[in-house]
Amino acid sequence: MDKERTIRYVSVCGSTNDEIKSLVRASAAPVWDVLCAGSQTGGRGRSGKRFFSPPGGIYFTAAFPLAGDETNAPFLTLLAGLAVCRTLETACGARFSVKWPNDIYTGGKKLCGILTELVSGPAGNTAAVGVGLNAFLPEEEIPSDLRGVMTSLSAEGLPVPEKEAFIRAAVSLLDTFVYEEGALCGGSAPFTREINRRSYLYGRRVAVRGAGVFTGPAGELTPDGALTVHTDEGDVQVKSGEVVCLP
Repeated sequence: MDKERTIRYVSVCGSTNDEIKSLVRASAAPVWDVLCAGSQTGGRGRSGKRFFSPPGGIYFTAAFPLAGDETNAPFLTLLAGLAVCRTLETACGARFSVKWPNDIYTGGKKLCGILTELVSGPAGNTAAVGVGLNAFLPEEEIPSDLRGVMTSLSAEGLPVPEKEAFIRAAVSLLDTFVYEEGALCGGSAPFTREINRRSYLYGRRVAVRGAGVFTGPAGELTPDGALTVHTDEGDVQVKSGEVVCLP
């Protein structure tokens, strides 16, 4: 696909995902825009959960037009997580983990959330991939109810990358995965192996609520992005759901 990425910046908006989705619905041509906000008043994660988005973070959504031959489009969220991890590792010189299905962790806490939403427009289907990275946020400014589970680069003593350089690098990498290496069209296996090496959940005892509730040690991800849970009744592959780490 021919693409030309334009990054637009706003000081504040409700949700970068919502803005990109509105643009897709109104455009007769494929949308390749990237929207970055200084803060969000209506940032959200999966299942409509609130995503704390104060000034100092890096919040952006990139549009990914789909050709219609993607056999594993839901894998895009995990691919985005891998792209963010690689970009952060280059910028910060530290190792980061992917927590299935849509988070990035460091120091045992959530650093970044990813929300992928599919939207239909006149030019076809597009995936809006939203990234919310807690970049510069002192620990004392993290709400008390989130302090035990959420962190930021600055709170971990890590360097905060320059915003535009980080966004361009992460989006460019994800473009390569999707449009050049066919990761959504049957080419997910090498990416799955790399994500498994960064898996935050692997070996941890978890409870996953998907099409039922499954409890046991977490195993590897399958090539279609499902999480393997080693239950007492046998292995289960969960394709979507909410996961909680157990003591």
